[in-house]
Amino acid sequence: MSEQENYDSSLEEIQASVKNEGIKHCSMPVGMYIAEIKSIIHVAKQDLPQLISVGYQSEKLEKLEILTGALTVALSIWATEATSKAEALKKWQENAPAMHDLIRDLYDNMRFAFRNHKDLIQILDEINEGDSNSDSVMDLAKLGRLGNNHAELLTAIGYEMTQCSKALSESERMGAILAEVNGSFYVDDEKKVIRDKSYTLVKRYADELKDYGKFVFRKDEDHAQLYTSKYLRNKKSEYRKNKENAAADIPEETIS
Repeated sequence: MSEQENYDSSLEEIQASVKNEGIKHCSMPVGMYIAEIKSIIHVAKQDLPQLISVGYQSEKLEKLEILTGALTVALSIWATEATSKAEALKKWQENAPAMHDLIRDLYDNMRFAFRNHKDLIQILDEINEGDSNSDSVMDLAKLGRLGNNHAELLTAIGYEMTQCSKALSESERMGAILAEVNGSFYVDDEKKVIRDKSYTLVKRYADELKDYGKFVFRKDEDHAQLYTSKYLRNKKSEYRKNKENAAADIPEETIS
């Protein structure tokens, strides 16, 4: 089967067999983990007779390969969604300053234009209460409509009424961007959970295979290392090296 077919056929099992509280988190980039597991699977296929001789079940290797394919697709889906989220958030951040400038311009001019109308000032104060992103989008629409409804007061102070029309159109445009941002956050969380559950299930099968491989080839260190993580070995080696260098930099105490 293709990796997409592996994902489709395994998704229900992944979601059902791994509870949210049982999710494990990968100690390395997931893409790198997948590459290492695929390499271990390749080695294990060649070593299968030796693995079986000590009780390993070949069906578990087949299952691991299927789940690893599913994890590959789950990672790809999440990465795509995460990119979409980042793009939507960037778009919002690029446009938000101009939106807030427009809100402030509308508010300041209306507050002056409406200064002798307590009922309108009260409406402005109510509009100005919220401070969330969604409030800002709604404020644009409210200010645009309020300005159009009292155009004579704004034109009396020389205010350009096209700003009110702009507020209405910008409210619609920024609302669509905000919906994209909020929607991508929800989808991203859902897809990330599936990715993490997929990893957790792969890890169950992979850890067992690693244990068998390290046991079978315990007298052949080079071969046994094929069932371990090169990434984590390098990390440990780097940590030890840094620790040794740090210790070497400590000056010896002066003996008096």
